[in-house]
Amino acid sequence: MPKFEVHDKWAEKMGLSREITNFVNHLSDFSDKTQEFMEFCEREGEEIILQLVRTHDFSMIMKIPKYLQLMFVRQKGSEYVTAWYLHYVLDYIRMAPALTAEEILKRTEDIFEPCQELERIKRFVQENAEELVRDCRDRILSLESSIEIRLP
Repeated sequence: MPKFEVHDKWAEKMGLSREITNFVNHLSDFSDKTQEFMEFCEREGEEIILQLVRTHDFSMIMKIPKYLQLMFVRQKGSEYVTAWYLHYVLDYIRMAPALTAEEILKRTEDIFEPCQELERIKRFVQENAEELVRDCRDRILSLESSIEIRLP
């Protein structure tokens, strides 16, 4: 995952509030420590999970933790959903260095249902792809360039 500073920088560039960004960063990375989310899961999680299991779609079932987070932030409003998708895409860019930003956006779109917030993220990432990818992957690239291969 990129550092919180990277998440904060890009959320600020999108015009998202610091309060919402902090909340979503904490939810995404420490969902089991987010009391409000835990209460949501206790209250509504079972029914959401049962609906997903009834689809018999294994790929959908594997998305349950992220899907629960998305359903939770939907109840909080559009800005939370936008911040959540931004956090998700930035993490994905960091974790999948072999994929382009465009490929990550396509896969994200395939995983989650279309919505205006995801469209907003797609436009934003496409407009800022080069710098955004560099920020998310900077540490990976600097680590790779500092590793020396020593042969016996």
